[in-house]
Amino acid sequence: MKNEMTTMQAQPVAGEADGHSAAERFLRRLKAQGVDCFYVGSGTDTAPIVEAYAKAGAAAAQLYPHPVIATHENLAIGMAHGHYMVSGRMQAVILHVSVGTANAVCGLMNAARGQVPMLLTAGRTPLFEDGRLGARNSEIHWGQEMFDQGAMLRELVKWDYELRDGSNVDEIVDRAFGIAMAHPRAPVYLSLPREVLAQSLPGAAAGRPVAVPTAPQPDEAALARLAQVFDEARHPVIVCESSGADPATVALLADLAERFGIGVAETRARFVNFPASHPLHLGHETKAVFAQADALLFLECEGPWVPSRSEPSPEAFVAHGGSDPLFSRYPVRTHRSDLSITATAAALIERLARALQARGAQARAGERRARLEATARAVRQQTEQAVARDEAAGGAITKAFLSRCLQAVRPADSIVVNEYPLAPQQMCFDEPGTYFYVSASAGLGWGLPAALGAQQAAPDRVVIAALGDGSYLFANPAVCHHAAAMHELPVLTVLCNNMAWGAVSQAALGMYPGQHAAQHAKAHGTSPLSSLEPMPDFERYIEASGGHGERVTERAQLLPALRRALEVVQRERRQALVNVITQG
Repeated sequence: MKNEMTTMQAQPVAGEADGHSAAERFLRRLKAQGVDCFYVGSGTDTAPIVEAYAKAGAAAAQLYPHPVIATHENLAIGMAHGHYMVSGRMQAVILHVSVGTANAVCGLMNAARGQVPMLLTAGRTPLFEDGRLGARNSEIHWGQEMFDQGAMLRELVKWDYELRDGSNVDEIVDRAFGIAMAHPRAPVYLSLPREVLAQSLPGAAAGRPVAVPTAPQPDEAALARLAQVFDEARHPVIVCESSGADPATVALLADLAERFGIGVAETRARFVNFPASHPLHLGHETKAVFAQADALLFLECEGPWVPSRSEPSPEAFVAHGGSDPLFSRYPVRTHRSDLSITATAAALIERLARALQARGAQARAGERRARLEATARAVRQQTEQAVARDEAAGGAITKAFLSRCLQAVRPADSIVVNEYPLAPQQMCFDEPGTYFYVSASAGLGWGLPAALGAQQAAPDRVVIAALGDGSYLFANPAVCHHAAAMHELPVLTVLCNNMAWGAVSQAALGMYPGQHAAQHAKAHGTSPLSSLEPMPDFERYIEASGGHGERVTERAQLLPALRRALEVVQRERRQALVNVITQG
């Protein structure tokens, strides 16, 4: 990874007794809070930050977080998101006043719905027109000012504030981190006026950072009730969406399922929640699960089911568990619940195991396990039959075929960031922290920036960004490939390029089956307002930033192309892209 500070001449750094600017104190506090990377979208407002890094020179690497230049706001937010989801360590971002904040809202919504903590900071148009260090000295300082800059994103953060004076910058940063890291986790926002950052602060910094509140623990009576229901059930199932955000839960859940005979299904899995090859894995289609389950626990599931498609049996017991099981920031979410338990996924799994053990539930686990394993085998057989049909049909590359090919070549410990194209049932993710899917808000353009942040957090692992053509375009690919070159991040990008917004077409056909949109799709391959033709030669985008690009149109070409791209990534440490022309 390049360090922008290595080219600077070291300057004498004043001791604490000599004081610092508020900007210097701010950067030191980020370092004290464990921030690795400071993602920077520079502007006229960051002048005190620039001066702080320049003043520190080579010492900045020890004093301040590593600065990472990001030439678009969604890139900065997405990289901070991706770093956290792999490292588990909260990162920080600084953007350019109101306009930079506005550009970041899509990425911020992804982070908010994904319970990803980050400190998003932005400059604020100078408060004074003249007479102060940092006061306005450009025409834009009038046009960019807002009455309430934080209002545009207040609904998406847990806390927002404007730093009023540099004297309490340490305490304000500590509060921001404490609130962001408390469960349920989420981004926070701090605006930083230029004059305040430029203040000279005498004396020493504040003491040690404030402790983050402990995680919520489940209620004992609620656990006892859930344990009783699961112990008495014939077909108990835990359905997971985001429990694997904590990698430690994967082994805990596998142990729970085996010991007590509980099946596990995944719905729109955003992480590795449960080993895919486990004999109690019931697949990714909840409709079949609901047909048999008489007791269900939805663990960190934002959208546990879509009522118009399927829902649990009226006779089934339904429980929800998570750090915010009501998802209280969602205006409407009315899925029925017989029991809701507030707890982290890890705490709930551990304590449920104790409650089941106390009931002697292992005595009845064998029968449950046998029934559930038979169901899991049937699910796997259906997948195998679908694979056989796809292989026999041949022809154009399908998403299922692309998924299988990527599974065949990816290293076992590689990190796959999936923004729509991959079919998880066609792949096998057993290791925690090897698969990540877009958050529930699904703001397009998340995947490639998140993969770059993941690569920073795990520089020795292969990181693969699997993207649809639409999500790739929304990611500002020129910006992302520029960042990959600048920061030496050899990510492999695999594009599923069907030259259309498939979700748009599917939504229209789903609402109006057999009607005009369907007739148009039959004649032209997709519905109106969804075609993206003609598409650019995406493989050339990456070549402009020194990367390796290939275009694939036939099934026989795909595996060799993926292997060549991986060779470039692993041996040459260069970014690579495979543009796969697909059907559907």
